[in-house]
Amino acid sequence: MDSEFNRVDVAYARIKELVTHYELTSESKIILPGEHLRIDELADYVRASATPVRQALERLHGEGLIDIVPKRGFFSRVPDAAELRDLYEFARLVLAYNLRRPLESPSAVRFGRSATRMTALPPAHSAMSCAKRHAAAIEGVFEQIAQISRNEEMLRMIKNFNDRSRYIRCLVISRDADLGSELRDCLDIADGVRSQNAARACASLEAHMRRTIASLPELIREARSRWAIAAAAG
Repeated sequence: MDSEFNRVDVAYARIKELVTHYELTSESKIILPGEHLRIDELADYVRASATPVRQALERLHGEGLIDIVPKRGFFSRVPDAAELRDLYEFARLVLAYNLRRPLESPSAVRFGRSATRMTALPPAHSAMSCAKRHAAAIEGVFEQIAQISRNEEMLRMIKNFNDRSRYIRCLVISRDADLGSELRDCLDIADGVRSQNAARACASLEAHMRRTIASLPELIREARSRWAIAAAAG
């Protein structure tokens, strides 16, 4: 039974990489938005049988990361600017609520260390691998903010936001001439928490989120151009 669960987890992780990064993935296989997720092809790719792949796809659908079309099967989602705006606004409100809670917890001293360590890592081999590393650090800061409430459901919602906005986050970082600017935003948030300065942390969060929200239409246009080029190359 444990090995069966492990096969599902492995299939879930590998397919999730494909459907949250699209053409930005470091995997050899690329899945583009709206693509039919064929169980037999994915089973070959993750080297598993159809059953754990189907279970992984059902899990991804339950998390809003892929779609199901009746009588046709599973499909990768097509990112939508309006939906992403709602996700960012929701996350902004949840995270700001947590930042306004008392920040005197001993854990505040350690807050944001994962992001701080990222700035000390040697340069990545490519802009995209650097973007993915920085995106992971930013997501870690958001999850630490969610943990201030000690509410598991709130943490689950922020993790889901991270998953559903990962492509946009990587795209924002990779297209910026200064690859570290997004990460520095989150370090500012972390510094505000560690210094117990909720106003500073909230202001940094607001600036970070609102800048991304304002650029979503442009980002989606750029993404569509990238998907068209990737589809033509495939």
